[in-house]
Amino acid sequence: MKSFDSVKSLRQQINLFLDNELPQEDTQHLIQVMENDPRSSRIFNKEKDFRDFVKSNVRRPSVTPDFIQNLKDRIIM
Repeated sequence: MKSFDSVKSLRQQINLFLDNELPQEDTQHLIQVMENDPRSSRIFNKEKDFRDFVKSNVRRPSVTPDFIQNLKDRIIM
């Protein structure tokens, strides 16, 4: 089984996976690596936990339709 060249490469694959942008073949490879390499699994869990934390704790401000229209009007001018 091919391992990743670096932690950076592994993180890139994990992020693609979490974004649902990793091809199926690469997904299978990533899963196999994580099953056999505790370090890779820890990196995956840290990234997933971080994303879950952000989703749970960061809120986008709401804007009114008037605000959006005002911005559009300014852009067009």
